Amino acid sequence: MRLKKNFGMWIFNHFFEFIPYYIGAIFSLYVLHRTQAEIPQLAKDLGDKVISHQMGDIKISWFFVLAFLIIIFRTLSRWLFFYPARIQQKNLRIEMIELIEKANPTNYEDYNDGQMYQVLFNDFNRLRGFIGFALLQVGNIIIAAYVLIPKIEQLHPGIFVAFTPMVLSVVIFSIVIFIFQPYLKKALDMQGEVQNVIIETFNAKSSIASFQKESSFLEQFSLISQKELLNFFKSSAGPAVARPLIPLGVSLSLLWGAVLLRDFQLEVTSLIMFSSFLFLVLEPLMFLSWIGIIMAGALGSWKRIKKLIETLEMDSDVQCQLTEYANEDKFLVPFWKNEIELEFKKNQTTGICGKTGVGKSTVLIHIANALKNADKKVSLVMQEPHLFNDTLLNNVLLGKEEKEEVLAKVRELLDLFQLDQVSNDSEELFNMIVGENGKKLSGGQIKRLALVRSLISHSDYLLWDDPFSSVDNILENQILSKLYDGGYLEGKTLIFTSHRLTTFKFASRVILLKDDHSYVVENIVNEIKNREINEFFQYQMASLSQT
Repeated sequence: MRLKKNFGMWIFNHFFEFIPYYIGAIFSLYVLHRTQAEIPQLAKDLGDKVISHQMGDIKISWFFVLAFLIIIFRTLSRWLFFYPARIQQKNLRIEMIELIEKANPTNYEDYNDGQMYQVLFNDFNRLRGFIGFALLQVGNIIIAAYVLIPKIEQLHPGIFVAFTPMVLSVVIFSIVIFIFQPYLKKALDMQGEVQNVIIETFNAKSSIASFQKESSFLEQFSLISQKELLNFFKSSAGPAVARPLIPLGVSLSLLWGAVLLRDFQLEVTSLIMFSSFLFLVLEPLMFLSWIGIIMAGALGSWKRIKKLIETLEMDSDVQCQLTEYANEDKFLVPFWKNEIELEFKKNQTTGICGKTGVGKSTVLIHIANALKNADKKVSLVMQEPHLFNDTLLNNVLLGKEEKEEVLAKVRELLDLFQLDQVSNDSEELFNMIVGENGKKLSGGQIKRLALVRSLISHSDYLLWDDPFSSVDNILENQILSKLYDGGYLEGKTLIFTSHRLTTFKFASRVILLKDDHSYVVENIVNEIKNREINEFFQYQMASLSQT
């Protein structure tokens, strides 16, 4: 993978990966600079003819030809540098998404949305900018030096010293840029925090800010934005002060060149030629300082990307083990400070219960990770499943082929889960855009759609976290009865969590997770006989009756 290489080797491999483009780009830069290098001599000749009153001999058509060639090869050189950079950016992002997809979600749970966005969007943008713009300007500097130095020498070998003030001013400007670079890095790091506040505020607006007078979001955003802005101000203060050195250096070089040309006893039009060379040299010199800025930003981005990769690939502190037997699976999973061994009958339904906060969801995630690490086909539906801003059908299939038998099963399940009420027409229902994270559906519909997706996934293990919390007992009973009677759960091992006794009536086994971080298990035949499990549900029913 490209992302597994170090920074220098990545650049080296990128160059050879797209070498046909870069051969064309270097050729275009060479033609560009050779064409531009003809302008100073033509400008001098034009001045000589004006002074000698030979206006009739002036032909401006050659200037139009040069302008056309400059436009063509300037554009072509930039396209040949920028296009491979865009492709490289796409390839790097695909590699990162693949790494995230394969990683244990617990590995990167400390990254908030803004920080992930910072890496996947901003940092890869900076890498693209570096291999596009920075490599272009490195080529510009090398080829400009190769072409322009002999041309300037033809004017007079002693004229090179006149370029000293301009070169010195650019060097000082570059040093200032380098000194103030750490502030820019801090500002870029702060962008992730700013983005996360924006994302959190946007997500919370519909449930909080629209119905309550809340100022905390604005205050937090203002505080973090102020820090980001302050660092950006510090990073730009030095360059802003140093920037006037550039025109000063150019002016001094121009003045020095005029004095030298007089001492060399060259004609006055040689000053036109010298000033043209001066500005042709200035462009690649100016880009020298920006190369440093872009490279520093790219290095910072590369470090953040590598840190995320290390996080994705590290061995989790939480170790979950699966031991397979003919008729059951045993999972050794962390449960608070203990390790518990849970047994689940294959092709049967097991329910996990316990008080709120005891750790049911966490245990379910551990079981899912153990199955995933053992290359088992597993589908996990959490309490807040995610939907993509796509059609309802695409959210169910997730890239699976739209075979007629699959579509027929989707229609059956949508009807079974009473999701067909969203639209009477099945095609219209399939093509309905659900919105970002299902915002066009209710919370209960999102959950039920995720359960449909789970059943369509062809997974052997279905792990559902409180699957029917958003429906009433009647609808829950109807759905579960149809799932079992219709054979939708045949050959599948279903493990679910719930607080409701009605859900456990369809389980063949129940596990109670206790406050003291232990657990009890009971195989259900006709009714629950275990005292502790009975007490849990009796307490729950008593609480409901009091409510």
